[in-house]
Parts: sequence; structure tokens; C-alpha cells
Amino acid sequence: MIRRIPFIPTVITAAGILILCALGRWQLERREWKHDLITRLAAAPNLPAVTPEEFRAGMMGDVSLQYRRASIDCRAGPKKPYDLRPGSSARGTSGFYVVVSCRPNNRPPDIVAVAGWTKRADAKNLTLNLDHQMSGVLIESPYGKQPNRPRYMLIPNEAIAPLGRPGQPRAADLPDNHLAYAGQWFGLAGALAAIYGLWLRRRPVAPAAKPE
Repeated sequence: MIRRIPFIPTVITAAGILILCALGRWQLERREWKHDLITRLAAAPNLPAVTPEEFRAGMMGDVSLQYRRASIDCRAGPKKPYDLRPGSSARGTSGFYVVVSCRPNNRPPDIVAVAGWTKRADAKNLTLNLDHQMSGVLIESPYGKQPNRPRYMLIPNEAIAPLGRPGQPRAADLPDNHLAYAGQWFGLAGALAAIYGLWLRRRPVAPAAKPE
């Protein structure tokens, strides 16, 4: 009795195993990249405050200002918030960031600031007196690639009354699940190999050719 290995199913299975292993290796490479990114972002707040030249370079996309410290002069007078976004207080309580534009006109801002934190879902109807020097940490692309949206958002150390202090972003809070994802891909590759091996064992065995 001869147990023959089918060619086409074996090639397809081998290709699937190789693809799954490649995805697992890619996740391990992403993990190294993420660790390097977290290290750089953790050091960013300790760098000197962003200069006007660096801000212009950041607007052009030439440098990254993520988690860098910066200050803006917010003298727009009485204004309603630009936006309300999910965010945590300095004590870690969930709620909303009250985001404001410091421009005195209605032109699309290139940077917005978090005036503070609140639990009120209707805080977008508040009128805040924007007459402050605000210092804090910059977040890049808070609205992704949406057109006519700010490129930066400043999360300050202090809040504008009557709002509470917003939570500061930390590099350590960035998700780092790449090792688990790699384990899943390698596990799927192992499972596929095991299933195919069992399938081969249970296949009917071809009878040996009789001698003439």
C-alpha cells in the first residue's frame, strides 16, 4: 500500500503556511518599530519647546512634533468650542476634551487647543473667554487626514475655568499588541500544518501495483 502526497493541495497548504509565518514575522518587526517609537515619544516632552521655525517645518511635514512641548497665545475672546472629543481628566476619569480654536476669525485653524475636560456632553454650547497663554503637549493629526481640519492639537497643563484639567498623553499608553498578533499568525500556521497532516493520514491509501 502506497500513501501518495497530493501535489496541488500540498503546494496550496505550504503557500498558506509561508504567508502566515511571513505575517507573524512582520508583526515582530512592527513590535521593534513600536518600541523604538515609544522610546522616542517618551523623550519628546523633555526636548526644548517647539520654535516657530520647527512649527512651520512640521506644517510642511518635514519634522514630527508628536508629544513635543509648545505654547500658544490664545486671545480669541469669548467663543464657543470648536469641538468636543472623548478624553480623560488628569485623574483618569472618562469624559470629554473641550477643544477650542484660538483664531479670532472663523478661518480653519492649523492648531487647536484643549481648553479643559468635562463630563458634560452639552459642553459644546458653552461660551469660554479665550484670553490665555496655553502650554502643553502637541498631538499630530487629531482628525486624521480630513481636509480643512487642524494639523495639531495642544493639550495644556492647566484648564480654563470652569473646566477641569485634561489628562496628558503618555507614550506608555500607546497600544503594543504586536507580540500577541505574531503569536496568533504563527499559531494559525501551526494549526494549518497539523490539520493538513491529519488529513493526509486519513486519506485512502492507494494499493501497490501488482508485479506482472
